[in-house]
Amino acid sequence: MADREILLGGALKLEPWDPLALESDEPDLVIAAQKREIRNILKSYTGYYDLFSELLQNALDAVEKRSGEHEPNYSPAIWIKIDLADESVSVTDNGCAMSTSQFKQFLKPNRSFKDGVNSRGNKGVGATYLAYGFNYLEVGTKQNAQSWSSGVLTNGRCWLDDAAGIVSRPKVEPCEISHEPFKSIDRGTSVTLSLNGENVRPKSLQYFAAKTAEQWLCLLKAHTPLGGIYLCGETPPKIDIYLEVSLPDAAPTSLNAAKAEYLYPHTVLGRTASLKEFLADQLTRAKKGQDVTKIPPKFTNLNGIWGDWSGTEILANESPIKPLLDDHEKKLIAALDLQIYVFMCYSTDLWDDYNDNRLKLRKRSRILRGGLQQATKNMPQGSPITIPLTNNIYFQNLTHVIVHFRNAEPDLGRKGFQPEQTELAEKLSVSAVTAFRRYYDSLLRRNTGAPALMQAMKLETWIDTQKEYAKTHPLIIKGIGLFAPEEELPIRSLPLVEQDVVALFNQMLSSGVIRGIQLLSSSQFNQYDGLYRIRMDPPFSKFVRDDKNPLGVDQDRFAGVSTAMVSPVRVLEYKYSLDALIEDLGTGQKHADEIGLLVCWNMGDKWKGQFDVISYLDDENVHHREFHGVTHHLTHSASGLPAFPVIALRDLVSYLTDAEAESKQQKKLYGSDSDL
Repeated sequence: MADREILLGGALKLEPWDPLALESDEPDLVIAAQKREIRNILKSYTGYYDLFSELLQNALDAVEKRSGEHEPNYSPAIWIKIDLADESVSVTDNGCAMSTSQFKQFLKPNRSFKDGVNSRGNKGVGATYLAYGFNYLEVGTKQNAQSWSSGVLTNGRCWLDDAAGIVSRPKVEPCEISHEPFKSIDRGTSVTLSLNGENVRPKSLQYFAAKTAEQWLCLLKAHTPLGGIYLCGETPPKIDIYLEVSLPDAAPTSLNAAKAEYLYPHTVLGRTASLKEFLADQLTRAKKGQDVTKIPPKFTNLNGIWGDWSGTEILANESPIKPLLDDHEKKLIAALDLQIYVFMCYSTDLWDDYNDNRLKLRKRSRILRGGLQQATKNMPQGSPITIPLTNNIYFQNLTHVIVHFRNAEPDLGRKGFQPEQTELAEKLSVSAVTAFRRYYDSLLRRNTGAPALMQAMKLETWIDTQKEYAKTHPLIIKGIGLFAPEEELPIRSLPLVEQDVVALFNQMLSSGVIRGIQLLSSSQFNQYDGLYRIRMDPPFSKFVRDDKNPLGVDQDRFAGVSTAMVSPVRVLEYKYSLDALIEDLGTGQKHADEIGLLVCWNMGDKWKGQFDVISYLDDENVHHREFHGVTHHLTHSASGLPAFPVIALRDLVSYLTDAEAESKQQKKLYGSDSDL
């Protein structure tokens, strides 16, 4: 009988034992257990920037810890080398360093020497990830000029993935430190990691398509702890950052930075303004009795607006972000010491332009983009997630939100936050978008810089060209008895596609169902379908609404007018459904302020959230109809400003068939009976 087994009352009773004690007589089981533990750690590291995040997090913690020792003349510094030729990353700091005993233990799973209060990490899994997620890890640490340790671990990933038991468990071997700055520091740590072998992520530094120091600094500031999150008046600590990027076939580039701070969109995307400052300016003007509708030029035609607020301000209703919170969420905001940053830009083109034209990174791999970035302990955590808007998802792509949980602890590795924390962040991000949308039309620009200016010039040129063409090449077909409509349209089936809508609309024009619209061009220009203008010549009786002309306008529109009423030439757009145009507006392919009239079959429902609809088929609104045949008008929900008129042919046909029933239906969909 084994020493720990005691026969008591016919039952086998075991003496107390330590379940975590290593069983030296079962090495295979121990190794298998170690591998499982390490694999579980590696599963929590799924991002392409995780290796940079771990290296930089440790370096930042080290220099900040040493700064707390208040050494005279100490200047914290971090040296980073990205070697694209050797596929290696080196990070050296002049921080607190490790003792000899710590150096021998820090690669073990769940072994940490950080307190988790004044440091970014304390779970003890980052070093294990670096050692066994890759196949080359070189570490040196120096307590002083006379006392330092170094070693290299190779084939860590190969050993972990070896199912046949062929690869021996790697040991840390003595080595020389390859990163040059380590030789000159008085104290600190240097780590170099190489990308080689199978199953490493990323497989190559070429994946990022960054080749210069400026490109890499922006990448690291957007996705790693080098982008420190400091909001609501906080300032990042001064740390000298030296970044060098080596290339296989070109001269290296380098730069210096004085602080580790996040790549906030408002700092790099041109002309932006603080929403806090704008609201304060409005309040000041109101107190002075000035006209608040006159917005100062510094707050107009902006690329973006931004602001940051603390959880305390949100709970005290001292911010424009006003979420509906239950008691648990309010307590969670206070307990997590939450902060929020919001940036809204006028177009997704801004993200593309910064990535593709300024930084010249891989196309469409946006370094900055719309979404919700969660953060903790002054560092971004994981990748941005989608802001869960239920209506008008276009603004998901325009708005960059950071929710900073100052007191939160993410799950193992960089996997994410607790569900209740993420749900709270999502709720706040939706409220932030709603708050900022109120100022979208009044503060943000409608063009897209120089390329958009060129587009506007081309659009004006197209309009002028077509106007001139109409003068020099008129098409006029008229004659007594030439037109003999049979009081019905030739088309015999409901539209199925956009071309059917075009055909039906033109038949309605030629038959006089819709009157006063002249087509100047039906040839597509770039992203738009054609040009039109409204021309109503006297006698105006043919345009006046009555029982025989239910699509007309009120007689009052022509009061005191004796000559032709002619509108400017505007853009005419065709769609089967308004939904398709809303998607085009969302992607930036088309612009609401450039569209003069939309002709479609149905109204869809994607307009909800971005636009409000006035239906002229609702008898209560018919007196607002500005020209013959128009069925609806869209206005911007955020500002209330008019957008563009619509002729929805399905609703129009239904109204002509049974006006009373369709009017009730329109009132239900868009009027006082609507449940929107």
